[in-house]
Amino acid sequence: MSFPAFRRVMFQIHMWVGLILGLLLALLGLSGSILVYDDAIARLLAPVPHASTQGAELPLDKVVEAARGVGGQGAMQIALAREPGDPVSIRITQPRAGEGTGAKRGEGRGERRPMEGQRTGAQGGPPGPQAATQIFIDPVSGTVLGSRKAQLPPILAFSHQLHGNFLMGRDGRQFVGWLGVAMLALGVTGLVLWWPKRGQWKYAFFVRRTAKGLRFHRELHAATGIWIFVVFMIVSFSGVVIAFPNTFGLAGGGQAGGGVTFNLREGPEIAPVAGATAIGADEALALARKTMPDAEPTSLSLPVRPDRTIMVNMLAHGAVGATVYIDPWRAQVVAKRDPSQNFLAWQRPLHQGSGLGAIWKALVFFSGLVPALFVITGVIMWLKKRQRRLPMTATLAEEAVG
Repeated sequence: MSFPAFRRVMFQIHMWVGLILGLLLALLGLSGSILVYDDAIARLLAPVPHASTQGAELPLDKVVEAARGVGGQGAMQIALAREPGDPVSIRITQPRAGEGTGAKRGEGRGERRPMEGQRTGAQGGPPGPQAATQIFIDPVSGTVLGSRKAQLPPILAFSHQLHGNFLMGRDGRQFVGWLGVAMLALGVTGLVLWWPKRGQWKYAFFVRRTAKGLRFHRELHAATGIWIFVVFMIVSFSGVVIAFPNTFGLAGGGQAGGGVTFNLREGPEIAPVAGATAIGADEALALARKTMPDAEPTSLSLPVRPDRTIMVNMLAHGAVGATVYIDPWRAQVVAKRDPSQNFLAWQRPLHQGSGLGAIWKALVFFSGLVPALFVITGVIMWLKKRQRRLPMTATLAEEAVG
């Protein structure tokens, strides 16, 4: 096949994928751009109280106790303060019916009871939403700065659903993955179509001032595509990896001692110790830091069920999520998940623009905007060629004549 014939095939793929899926891809990109700065948007729309007390921070167990006084028993996820003035944010999810309230910790013979809450989404009851309260505590004074219903601002909740599953629930995840494949196809075919002829390279990276009409939209389409090409392809590929974790070997559970596998979101199941007293958040945090001294702890999940571990979530190398699973009855680490040595584990921070610096974050943000620009300029080019009865594969010279 000659290059002109190959180029015509690439053009047909590029054009029809863009025309058929363009609107969906634009929505996917725009929602992704919003989520790149979701923390900043959340703080803008739902401001977090400022912790103003100066001095040494209280033990975390004291902060937990203060939160319990407001939110009661239930699954607890503690987001640690990371900057001066940040409060400790604690999310308490009330246990589902049937998750029980057995004997007090350390009493009796290890009966099942809520231990100090578990992360949101714990198993053990019927599926469905659970009431959750978000409580803000001053880490120095222990003062409760405020509480509210734990929920995202509507625009962020909608963007998460749109970008994650296109409002289709669990089945929509694969649909989003195939849209990512379509973006990769548009990127590859677009590079072939952009590739300039000999002597035309100096015109391939910008829009000439004299460009008008069809030529303007074509040059804008091509120049934008080549400048954002590498970032666009990385973000698209990483999105496909996230959407199809089984295919890329990222799904499945962790592995504890003895080869026991477990669900990463729930942690390994453990046996409570009769008469023992479970450790608190401070001791669990110290164990996690000792286990992964080079990682930064970001949050703790304290289990509502006594047969589950405390989970300490960490950031390895400032970007990749890791978790240390701790048996609270025996005060020992039973499992650790640190995927930072796996190339594919870096796809999530690459896709989200998190932990890799402000420049990469901004580039990921702009890469989500360009599909909308591609759709607009692509449709305009298609309409103008139809109006002028030009072949869709017409060259710049033919367009000028037409």
